[in-house]
Amino acid sequence: MKKILMTFLFSHFSFLILSATPADSLRIQAKHLFERGYYQQSIELLRNINEDSLSIDDMRLRYDCFCQTGQTDSLIYWGKRVVKRNPMADIIPDLTYRLNNADKEHVNPGLVIEICERYKQQDATHILVNRQLADAYYLVGNYDLALRELANLEALGDSCFKVLYTKGLIFMNTAQYGDAYEYLSRATARHNDTHGYCLFMLGIAANKIGLGAEALSYLGEAEKLMVPDRKTLFRLHQELAESFRMKGEPDFRLQELEECMRYAEEKDVNTLTYQMGKCYLQLRQFDKAREYLSRFLDATKDKEYNNTTKSMRQSAEESLRMMMW
Repeated sequence: MKKILMTFLFSHFSFLILSATPADSLRIQAKHLFERGYYQQSIELLRNINEDSLSIDDMRLRYDCFCQTGQTDSLIYWGKRVVKRNPMADIIPDLTYRLNNADKEHVNPGLVIEICERYKQQDATHILVNRQLADAYYLVGNYDLALRELANLEALGDSCFKVLYTKGLIFMNTAQYGDAYEYLSRATARHNDTHGYCLFMLGIAANKIGLGAEALSYLGEAEKLMVPDRKTLFRLHQELAESFRMKGEPDFRLQELEECMRYAEEKDVNTLTYQMGKCYLQLRQFDKAREYLSRFLDATKDKEYNNTTKSMRQSAEESLRMMMW
C-alpha cells in the first residue's frame, strides 16, 4: 500500500511539472526543494526564472531561502522587493525585526520606520509591526515617537518585557529616573530577574532616586549575570595569550597568562607557570624567569607526566642552565 501511495505521489508531482510552463515547473521544483531543506538548490532553480516573469511568490520564496541560509544582503534585497510589491506582506514583522537587530553593516531602522508607517496606514493594530516601529524610533534616538508607539502597544494590551524595558531605557536616557525605575522594575519582574543589563539599569535608576539598598541588590544580581563563568574567562584569556604568542609580543602575552592564572583550575597551573617563565626570559627579566621556571620544575618533579610536560621540563632546565652563564 505504501509503495502504491508513493508511486501515485511521484506520478502526480511529475504530471504537475510536465503540464506546467517552464517557469511554473521551476517554481514547483524550487518549492519542493525548500520544503525538504535544500535551500541553496532552491535558490539556484529560482535564478533560472526570467526577471520579467518573477511573481511575488517567487520573491517570497527567495526571501525565505536566504533567511534560512543566513545571507543577510540577499534576504534584505528580496524582502524589500516583496514589501514594495505588497506593503501589507506578512513578512514585515520578520523583515523589520532583522533590520532592527542586524549587524552594523545591515541595521537600518530608517527603512523599518518607512515600512511600518506605510503598513500602519492600513492597519494600526498589528502588535508585532508596532513593536518594530517603536524599536526603530528608539534606535534613531527619536524618543518622543518611540514613546508614542510604546503607549499604543500598551493600549493594545501589549505589556511584554521588550515594551517595558525599552520604555525604561528611554526614561533613563532622558533623566526621568522615577519613571525609569517603575518600568525597569516591571520589566525585571516580567523577565523573572534574569536579564543582567535590565537589572544593571534598574540599579542605576534606584540609586538616582535614593534607594541605595535596593540598588545594591539589583547591581549585585546584575554582576552575577553579566560576568562570564570562570571556564569561559580562562579560555578567553588563554586564546588572547596564544594570539600574542603568535604575534611575538611576550609582554602582552604575559598579561593574559596572569589573567589565566586567576581563573585556572589546579591542572592548568603548572603549564601556566612554565609559560610565564618563558615570557620573562624573552623579556630578559632573568630573576623572574628563574623563579617561575624553578617553581615549574619543583611542581613537576618526581611525578608522572606526559610527553608535553617532559618537553617543557627539558626546555626549562636548558633555560636555567643558559642563565647561569
